Amino acid sequence: MKTRSFLISLCMIAVTIALPGCSDDEISVSDEQEILFEVNYVNYAWGFQNNGFLIDKKGRVRTYDKPKDWKFANAGPFTVAEMDERVAKTTISKYTVPANELSEYVNKLRRVSDKDYTDPVSVGADMGASSFYVYRYDTGSKTYQAVLLQSVGDNSVYNKDSDAKEIADWLVKVRQALL
Repeated sequence: MKTRSFLISLCMIAVTIALPGCSDDEISVSDEQEILFEVNYVNYAWGFQNNGFLIDKKGRVRTYDKPKDWKFANAGPFTVAEMDERVAKTTISKYTVPANELSEYVNKLRRVSDKDYTDPVSVGADMGASSFYVYRYDTGSKTYQAVLLQSVGDNSVYNKDSDAKEIADWLVKVRQALL
């Protein structure tokens, strides 16, 4: 009987530990901020290409492919209405970022500096560019500001911040998971 009580207690502890990992809770960011990250590929050579994805605070990956009148991240800051317009042009993919993974990179997002970048280096021609961003939300002005992590392609530039590098590397893996 003691063994049975011990096993029941052990199972209850295991469930208590496991349940938070399965939670649909949103990551601790401003309740008003919906979008956290973006990866965009654009190429004007051999026909126009513009595709990528946004990641929202629930870990949903929202893809887009040549949306009409797309406003690029570097054209920001975006008002909430402008970001909502961008989000409306996306499709929620089957891939969702696990909550613990999202939490890890949201914590890094908060620390990313936007002060120090490498000089742009010409790498090739007709490759286009993949740009990786985090979004900061200003509750006062209710705007999203994109912070570049890196842009790789015809011309490459990198944010020198170590958290920026880690997030960009992670976003490369997210992009691979979508393929």
